[in-house]
Amino acid sequence: MTHIPEEAKSEIIKRRLSGWSWIEIADWMQQEYQHEAHRTTYQKWYEREVLQAGVSNEPEAEDIPSDFSPEAHIKLIKNVEKYKGEKNYWKKLAETSLRKEAKRELLIDAIKKFTPSYKQVQRYKIRKPTAKVRGRSAQVVVAPLTDTHVGDNVEADEMVGLNAYNIDIFNKRLYGWATQLLKLIEFRRSYAEINELVIPMLGDMISGDIHEELARTNNDHNMGQMIRGANLIAQALIFLAPHFKKIRVPCVVGNHGRMTRKPPMKNKYMDWDYMLYQWISVFCKNQKNIEFHIPKSFMTTVKVCNRNLLLSHGDFINGAGSGTAISKGINNMRNVLQFRKGLQEEIGNLRNEYAALPDYFDSVLIGHFHRIDEIDIGTGAIHICGCMKGGDEFAMQRVQAINKPRQLVLYYHPKYGEIGKDIIYLNRYDATSQDFNDVLPQVWVPN
Repeated sequence: MTHIPEEAKSEIIKRRLSGWSWIEIADWMQQEYQHEAHRTTYQKWYEREVLQAGVSNEPEAEDIPSDFSPEAHIKLIKNVEKYKGEKNYWKKLAETSLRKEAKRELLIDAIKKFTPSYKQVQRYKIRKPTAKVRGRSAQVVVAPLTDTHVGDNVEADEMVGLNAYNIDIFNKRLYGWATQLLKLIEFRRSYAEINELVIPMLGDMISGDIHEELARTNNDHNMGQMIRGANLIAQALIFLAPHFKKIRVPCVVGNHGRMTRKPPMKNKYMDWDYMLYQWISVFCKNQKNIEFHIPKSFMTTVKVCNRNLLLSHGDFINGAGSGTAISKGINNMRNVLQFRKGLQEEIGNLRNEYAALPDYFDSVLIGHFHRIDEIDIGTGAIHICGCMKGGDEFAMQRVQAINKPRQLVLYYHPKYGEIGKDIIYLNRYDATSQDFNDVLPQVWVPN
């Protein structure tokens, strides 16, 4: 039998599970790997190595019956039929799940391979501190980007002139956020070295259609909100990239981008935010100093200057955003992460990709509540990181509250932890003419 390249085996399995015929797989292998073999070669390998892997036909000693009476024989037959039915059910369930996962992976592979991205920009020479009094340690800047609500339409007439928002205003505010962030960092660089920027994206990046009135009044449908938002945010990251040795972008999904009316507990990552993050990473794939972390979990952690920061959108917290409710929810999450420590002590290390995750956190970054606020938790603070949209009709009418569109900026020191905070007020950029390019070509990959 013709030897199948090891590196191709997982790809063959993915394509078979996603519905490819053996003829299609044979043609693809010839084009991609220059491997010539008849379709039956791959089929026989798949049946032998994949379908039958680990299956033994030898009965276990405990499975051999010792009672040969008619009643025991009838009971055995019933059990066999029962187990056959259960086996077929779970087999179909597993195959369906595998097919979905294989199709998703193939789609992401195709997106990353064939979608054009922005060209890599040249890195500037990062300015060294020039002040007489200089910091001895390099600092790290954490600048969350959260609750952008791309596509939401807030009418000034309905807000008695207190706020307005649409995709064009988002674009201007995003450009203003990126430029002012650089100005703040350059000011701090006069006395401290800054080589790394962390931009947590905390969800609710698009307006979505989970509420009927949003579906009626949004500037664009969900697909348009997602891809236009990804295009613009990617440009902001490319704009910032030359000024840092490294930019880290950890991402969690929110609730406005979900694809179901009812908040899901399972498959929460099936969210337009998740797709937006993936597309941003594709647009930025040529920029080697930008690193993305896009987990499927509703929360994740990131280490900054030896401090563990918990990142989540915040919609897991009940209580309409009161300080007490937020503190209680975060305290409960401390207990959840502590479970990891006991689990590791009992059964050893978890799966490799989770083994390095901490069983505690020092501070927390969340969005969701559309304000900037800080709650002390002893080891650090819960930071509510703002909202690019600002106040809207719902906030004014239901909770009689309004906030300026703002985003938080934090500064971390390797010894002292969080040592500073700035707030970027974004409505000041609404009347400017500077923004990013919001035009995508009709055909992304021309022939």
